[in-house]
This record gives sequence, C-alpha cells and structure tokens, in this order.
Amino acid sequence: MLNFLYEAVARIILTIHSGLSPVFGAGSGWSWGLSIVLLTMLMRLLLFPLFVKQIKTQRMMQTLQPRMKELQTRHKGDRETLQQETMKLYKEHGANPLAGCLPILLQIPVFIALFHVLNGIKPVKGTNIYHGHDGISASLVESAAHAKIFGAPIASSFHSSTSLLQSLNATPTTVKVVAAIMVALMGATTFWTQRQLMARNTADGNTQFAAQQKILLYVLPFTFVFSGIVYGFPIGVLLYWLTTNVWSMAQQHVVISKMTPVPAVAAAAAPPPPTRAARGLPAVAKPAEVRGAAAVTPSVSAAATRRPAGSGGKTRRGRSRRGGRR
Repeated sequence: MLNFLYEAVARIILTIHSGLSPVFGAGSGWSWGLSIVLLTMLMRLLLFPLFVKQIKTQRMMQTLQPRMKELQTRHKGDRETLQQETMKLYKEHGANPLAGCLPILLQIPVFIALFHVLNGIKPVKGTNIYHGHDGISASLVESAAHAKIFGAPIASSFHSSTSLLQSLNATPTTVKVVAAIMVALMGATTFWTQRQLMARNTADGNTQFAAQQKILLYVLPFTFVFSGIVYGFPIGVLLYWLTTNVWSMAQQHVVISKMTPVPAVAAAAAPPPPTRAARGLPAVAKPAEVRGAAAVTPSVSAAATRRPAGSGGKTRRGRSRRGGRR
C-alpha cells in the first residue's frame, strides 16, 4: 500500500544526492549523510503546518479542562447530555479534539517510508550482495552502504557481524562508539523536548498534562536506547532519527516561545438552589415580618394586662365606699 510513498522518498533522496555528489563525491559519507539529513528536514518542513495546528489544538483543549470537569460533575450518570454539552462547548470555542490526533496520523506513513528506505541500504543478510529497491539501483545501494559517517558505514549497526564490517572496511569499536554516541544524543534530545512541554504546561497550570509528560520524560529515552542498541538499527536510520529529534526540539522551542499563554476558560457558575416552594415546603416568614409581629405583640399584651388590673381596682374602691356607709 505504501510502495508509491517508498518510491517518492527514494526519488527525493537520490535527487539530493545527485546535487551533493559534485561537491563531496558520489560515494562519500558527506554526500549520503547530508542527503539523509536534508531529506529528513524537508519532510519536517512539509509537516510543519500540521505540527502548529496540533500544538494549538492541544493548548485549546487544555484551556477547556475546567469547563469539561464542571460538565462531568453536573451531568454525572447522564452520558447523552454530557456528550451534547461537551460538543456544544467545543463548537463554542472552535475546538476539535480530532485535529490534535490527525497530524500524528498523517506523519506515521511518512516516517514509515523514511525508515523503510534507509533500513534497506544494506547487503542481503549473510552475503555481500546488494539489491536495488524502491527505484534505487543496486550500485547506489552499495555506494550508500559503504559511505561512512565518522568512520561508521551507513549500513553498519551496533550488532553488525565481523564479516559484514570487514566487507564494509570498518572496525567494530568505531561502529559501536558512533552508534552509542548517536543513541545517547537521541535520548538527550528526547528528554529535553519532553521537559520543554512539561515546563510549559506547568507554567500554564495544566498539572494533569505535566504529570503525563513527566512519565514520558523518562520512558522515551529508554525506548531509543532499546531501539538503537538492543535492536541494532543501522547508522543511516540512527542519523535520520537523531535529525528528527533535533529538529523537533528546535521547532517546539520556537513555536512554544511564540505562543502567548492562554488563560483557562472558567467553569460556569453553579445553578441556584431550589426554593422551598419548589421542594413542596411552606414558606418561611421574612425577618422583617417576624420583627413586626414581635413589635405588635407586647402592646397587645400590655393592654390586656392593664384592663383586668383597672377593673379589679374599681371593685375594691366600690366595696370600701359601701363599707364606710355602713
């Protein structure tokens, strides 16, 4: 399915090599090494707009985290309403979660093609025979396999056999040292790239994403060590991978430094509590009404108290007067 992409990548690398051959020589390590580097940089330039879109989408999704958590709390147990409100939130702010994944999905076939073409620059296993592939002739494959980068042939790897290294006119120590240094640089650039992202997310208050990137900060470098040393990728593949890492580190630094921090979207205000009438409870008198009732009650009580006292006093006076007459 990807044969057309393999041939396109091979054609590009041959075009770059033909332009460098008059300067450095057709079989030199500079011609083939710079061809790999320039090919990788060209592919990353073509994918640069997708990278910027991916960064912007990720940052927008991070700013919406408070609102998304608020919706999850409010509509807990109601998936349909939660999904509708979430899509409404995305539409309101112009966010598209798939836009953050699409660039990665589009990059995968390109990187597979680069890996396939560069990994094919080597002799048939156990022999010194070279075959053409993806539009590259057998003679050019042999020329690229013998080209040396810092004394290590492009076709050699950390675990290359002694017979293969002898056919490539290389020494095992030189190849192992060059491969180990390239793998160490790959791990270091990956570590620094993840550290940039983690520092940025921490500064923006996105602690959840920073915690996830902290895990990748220590996992990815070991992945490169395993791939480059244990599995034993050829020097040509390691050069492509190292170029990609250095480019990603520099590109991310430039893009992130140009982007101003985006404040998080505040969560919506919580709805007011239901009234007593809505809950079927009787209304409670207002404080003013209670105070008014209290003000009236003492006067009424006082009046009621004075009436019995007055009537009783009048009776006693009447009795005393009658007694005096007697």
